[in-house]
Amino acid sequence: MLIRFTAENFLSFNKETEFNMLPGDIRRHPDHIFRFPKVELLKSAVIYGANGAGKSNLFKTLTALRDVVLEGHIDIIDPKSYFRLGKNEGKASTLEIEFIKNKIGYAYGLSIHKGIVKEEWLYKLNYGKKDDELVFERKSNARGKETLKLSQNYTKSPKEKLLVELYEEELLKPSNLFIHLAKDKKFKEITDAFEWFEQYMYIIFPQMVNFHFIKLFLDNNQFKVFLNETISSFETGIKEINVESIPLHQYFGESNIQERERVLRAILNGDTLPVSSTDNAIALMEDGNPIVKKFISYHVNDSGEKTEFDLFEESDGTLRLIDFIPLLFLLVSESVTIFIDEIDKSIHPSLLKDFITKIQQIPNKKGQIIFTTHESNLLDLDLFRQDEIWFAEKNQKEESHFYPLSDFNVRPDLDVRKGYLSGRFGAIPLLANLKDLNWDKYAEEE
Repeated sequence: MLIRFTAENFLSFNKETEFNMLPGDIRRHPDHIFRFPKVELLKSAVIYGANGAGKSNLFKTLTALRDVVLEGHIDIIDPKSYFRLGKNEGKASTLEIEFIKNKIGYAYGLSIHKGIVKEEWLYKLNYGKKDDELVFERKSNARGKETLKLSQNYTKSPKEKLLVELYEEELLKPSNLFIHLAKDKKFKEITDAFEWFEQYMYIIFPQMVNFHFIKLFLDNNQFKVFLNETISSFETGIKEINVESIPLHQYFGESNIQERERVLRAILNGDTLPVSSTDNAIALMEDGNPIVKKFISYHVNDSGEKTEFDLFEESDGTLRLIDFIPLLFLLVSESVTIFIDEIDKSIHPSLLKDFITKIQQIPNKKGQIIFTTHESNLLDLDLFRQDEIWFAEKNQKEESHFYPLSDFNVRPDLDVRKGYLSGRFGAIPLLANLKDLNWDKYAEEE
């Protein structure tokens, strides 16, 4: 569960910029809150803002942090990712995230500069009740020497102290991360923190599709039932989704033998590969035979008979909605945090609102969902609390910052959509009067 995320000197975030899931003093929708022993967290958040305000940069920054943790080094970060509209080349970039895993709060962060990890840390949170507890802290000095400090729980014996020296002198390099090095070395808190990034943090961008969708459908009958119950509840016309098995040679035919042989070599080695441009089919070995599993959808004709369609024949909006259903399943079953950028892409506003309404009404939701959108139809206090609605905005220095609707004195019966579109809460582009653009002048010259 996400508690808080801060970024400084990274992409469009100059000074320390925060986004959080901490509830405010709001009485509406008390069921929208997770209540842990020491902290309360919101179950969902929606972020609005003009194009270029920093919404996607928030998710890109989160992705950068997750990816370096999973890869184990910061080499994958572009050296020019610092805030380039200020004199910041000589300053470090700092990212920190607070989250809950197994009911324990953690704060993990790192400070980087020119491909070097200047600092990296992990703390167990006590939420202000007492000082946070050190798990590890690593620093690199001006000469590149690494120093590592571990919790006393891990440095009791001479052997454990010797291990710290080994990390400092041999294993820690300027660009690698200790959280990755130590994730399987009997450091429970470090392993838990790493697993949160690996298994409980999902970030979805508009161009992404869910390749594991079919695998989940094949392996989990509970998900299969959930998918069909969910998709049939929307007005897409689909009554059922299933998977058709096709022999590999039949799927490719004789027109693409080279690709067929490439796929065959891969799946003989145990791989599972997508084999269509729409990622609605995968190739794998089944009972010793090379098989393609392809999604199909069923509609009902006027006679009440089921009619089969390839899934790619459905509209882009329907396909995008179907791609979200595994995430909805995770929200019901796991303590995940899911980030979706531009959730409204290709989906009709009424269908999207229906989808979000279903999410908000899940009675025993276990996970969080955070998404960006331009769809003002969702600005509804019957759907979201004031502290669940956030805005992204850039100032005159092109610095992004975020703020929740709860920062404003908003009545529960206010038409938030109308207030947003009229600019009451900022976060929308200031458009010039179209008559002042003199477009007719260019039309005359042409």
